[in-house]
Amino acid sequence: MARLIERLQRSKWSIKNQVLVFAIVPMGLLFFISTYVSVTTIMATGEERANAYKESLLSERTDRIRNYTELAINAIANLQPEQAKEHLKQLKYGKDGYFWINDLQHKMISHPDPRLEGEDLTDLKDPNGVYILREAVKTAREKGEGYFFYHWKMPGDEQMHPKISYVKMIKKWNLVIGTGVYINDIDDMVAREKSKIEDEISSLILRGVLISIAIVLAIIAVVSYLANRMVIYPIRLITNTIKEFENDLTVKVPVITNNEIGELATWFNTHTDRLHNIIKEVSGAVAGINSYAGDISMAVENQATISSEQSASVAEITSTMEELSASSTQIADHSGSVVDIATGTWENTKKGALAVETVMNKMNEINQDNQLSIKEIVELGRKSKEISKIMEIINTIADQTKLIAFNAALEASSAGEAGKRFGVVAVEIRRLADSVMESTGEIESKVSEIQEAINRLVIASEKGSKGIQEGRQYASQTGALLADNVEAAKSTTNAAKQISLSTQQQKTASNQVVIALREIVSGTEQASTSIKQINTVSKQLTVLSDNLRGLVENFTLSPS
Repeated sequence: MARLIERLQRSKWSIKNQVLVFAIVPMGLLFFISTYVSVTTIMATGEERANAYKESLLSERTDRIRNYTELAINAIANLQPEQAKEHLKQLKYGKDGYFWINDLQHKMISHPDPRLEGEDLTDLKDPNGVYILREAVKTAREKGEGYFFYHWKMPGDEQMHPKISYVKMIKKWNLVIGTGVYINDIDDMVAREKSKIEDEISSLILRGVLISIAIVLAIIAVVSYLANRMVIYPIRLITNTIKEFENDLTVKVPVITNNEIGELATWFNTHTDRLHNIIKEVSGAVAGINSYAGDISMAVENQATISSEQSASVAEITSTMEELSASSTQIADHSGSVVDIATGTWENTKKGALAVETVMNKMNEINQDNQLSIKEIVELGRKSKEISKIMEIINTIADQTKLIAFNAALEASSAGEAGKRFGVVAVEIRRLADSVMESTGEIESKVSEIQEAINRLVIASEKGSKGIQEGRQYASQTGALLADNVEAAKSTTNAAKQISLSTQQQKTASNQVVIALREIVSGTEQASTSIKQINTVSKQLTVLSDNLRGLVENFTLSPS
């Protein structure tokens, strides 16, 4: 659809033809779709009628053979099996209708064809592979009665024909009775009915197509008339007016519609009115431009003279500022060296302060270790005093032991021979007590020596602690002095940096002034060149204004 529209836009067809195409194409599609739907519906209805007709014929045949079978069963109901067999052979209906009886083992009991009686027909099948007796027994067993389709020979004809049979179980004999009718004529009857239905469908389709064509032609005529009246004629008016325009701004397009075409005509009239006013104003402006162009040319020549004088003055100022910039560069270089020296001094002072701080930290650690040593020594003295107390307790116990041993020796001597051994034990106990007292005496003397050594050690540690405290004080004083030096060095460095920064800024400012002056010189030169160009342009402007006046005179304006 998009390609069709694009081709129509690029073609040389008239709008009328394009409108008719856009009207005919949708109507053609609608006609085709409606015709297709109608034909499909009618054909589906015809198919349903043919199927219904075939179903009615089949229903009539099935009902007929079922009724015949019921009549046959009623006829043999009171007979013995052999009598029923013979009687059933004699029963006929229609032109070639007959009945047969078979058992549940697929053996034929009774049949008009004597060749089939008594035969096992389990494997009897038609050309389509339908096992006839198997289907009969299966239908009778499962449903008690029912229908099935197969092909069989007609009497006097060796060709197989479609047939439908009805079978029913005779429960008292445990046998199956059945009959069937050929249905090949049904297809012929249905074909004739289909032919009749198709003729009716063709007539309906032809009538519908003719009506649809008439409607489409009527719609095309109406669309063509409306297109001419509402689109083509207004557009033709606009086209003819534009073709005859020839710069006549007093021409107006007739507005005969209120749709988009009417809006286009209104816009064209409004646009020509605006253009009329613009051209009128331009015509007045052209005269003014001619007079202004001469004034501009004189003013530009005066400006060129002034620019030349300014350029010479700026060149002298630039030379002076370049000398000042060179001096500022030397000062900035020397101040940079001062900053480097001050920074080195500050760094060295900071290192000295850090070293003194490290010494103070080590002195603090030594002082802490000395205090801990003093505490340990004092604790050792206290422990040695406790040992002396324990020795006194041991001596007391040894004295009491000697006394007890003495008493025991007396008791042993008074006991005579019986106490002799006990007396020996008492003597050994006294000796042991004397040995303990001697050992405790030695321990007490050693403990006394330890206590004297501890006292001397405490006195020495206290002297060392005083020396450490004095060292800490001297280190603190040295650290304070170095901290003051660090602050002074820092201030000196900051001042040197500030001086260097100021000189750098002065250097940058001088360079910027020199650059600015050079740019001014360049600008004045460019201004001088531009003034010359403006002078040339003003002359060209005079020529252009003359040409513009000639163009404006081509338009036809209403008298003011």
